[in-house]
Amino acid sequence: MNYKKSKLPNGLTIMEVPGSDAESVVVDFFVRTGSRCESAKENGISHFLEHFLFKGTKKYPSALAISELIDSIGGEMNANTGKEHTQYYIKAASKYLPLIFEVLTDMVQCPLLDRDELEREKGVIVEEINMYKDTPIAEIENVLESTMWPKDALGRDIAGSKETVTKFTKEMFMDYVSRHYQAPNMILGISGKYNQKQFDGLVKKYWSNHPKKNHDGWGKALDKQSSARLKISFKETEQAHMALGFKSYAYGDPRNTALLVLGSVLGGGMSSRLFTEVREKRGLAYYVRAMPGSYQDTGSFTITSGVQVDKAAEALQVILSELKRIKEVPVEERELIKAKEYIKGKTTLALEDNQVRLDWFLERAAFHKKIETPTMAFDKLDKITAKDIQKVANDVFKDEKLSLAIIGPYKNEKMFKKILKV
Repeated sequence: MNYKKSKLPNGLTIMEVPGSDAESVVVDFFVRTGSRCESAKENGISHFLEHFLFKGTKKYPSALAISELIDSIGGEMNANTGKEHTQYYIKAASKYLPLIFEVLTDMVQCPLLDRDELEREKGVIVEEINMYKDTPIAEIENVLESTMWPKDALGRDIAGSKETVTKFTKEMFMDYVSRHYQAPNMILGISGKYNQKQFDGLVKKYWSNHPKKNHDGWGKALDKQSSARLKISFKETEQAHMALGFKSYAYGDPRNTALLVLGSVLGGGMSSRLFTEVREKRGLAYYVRAMPGSYQDTGSFTITSGVQVDKAAEALQVILSELKRIKEVPVEERELIKAKEYIKGKTTLALEDNQVRLDWFLERAAFHKKIETPTMAFDKLDKITAKDIQKVANDVFKDEKLSLAIIGPYKNEKMFKKILKV
């Protein structure tokens, strides 16, 4: 898979991932800022701004003007916010590259940040927060992260809270944009079918004279954990939702490849250990998954499950026993090969989409010292041994790195505390 990375004198990174098999093009602005870059008072402002930039620009003065334009070419536009990034993209037929490039650029460079729109959008954001609070399968991640990093920005909800969101002012947004939305803190990405000369001309026209300015960074995670943590969020539900989180490794840590294979063995697919033991053999849960994730200075290995309310303690016991087993007994060669091929197969299928291809390289350009292609990543996967997996399992699955979050109709922590040991 070919890619090209370059940088303008003003610090803007350009990431190109051409696709000869595509008839569409996607343009993406990736900003290295998210909820962990916010002060407590600003909590939720990155996510709110993601909405706000679609509400009008200097050239396209309303949300309707932008949406009608993109609809008129059959394009797709969207955005997302994470702990460490905010991302805006438009995808359309390749002939519309100049148009979508201009719209996205105007959104990033010249947002109106209209006060009336701000007040209207507050209600929308509050309802979005309420929706997630009422959806345990989505909210469980927030409960877990607040348990893992209780005093750090990493532990705060990306969407913020009703209390913070309703107090945002236009001046707060202008200040946030000036501190984070600067060229050296952004990556302009393009993927799919496009004319190189045309794209270079657009970059020169809209970005070559854009000023180079300093930007704010992010605060390191300072949480010091010495024992297992438990947080139960009481809610009358028909299904309990449970998440175990273990602190793990930052981006670029060489142990992440083994951790990825470990996640595949435990919770990758319907023949994985946890799915087999928790759902298929015992019927305790509808879903059970395991997945590692990284940040710039730390990481997490998360196991989530939706379980029968009266069988939650049993399900937890089964999960913990599987973690103990993988620490003690090396994975057999057949299972190891299957786990690796599962990762490679799922990744290959996903990378058929131009947006996913671009996301692969954007993440690595933003947070890794070196850019790794899928082929390079697969080569590293192939070198992982059963011993490597056992080693990271013993390093990560420790009581002093464990946090357990539960949403369900439980008022007593005793039955969970009693078995919370790996």
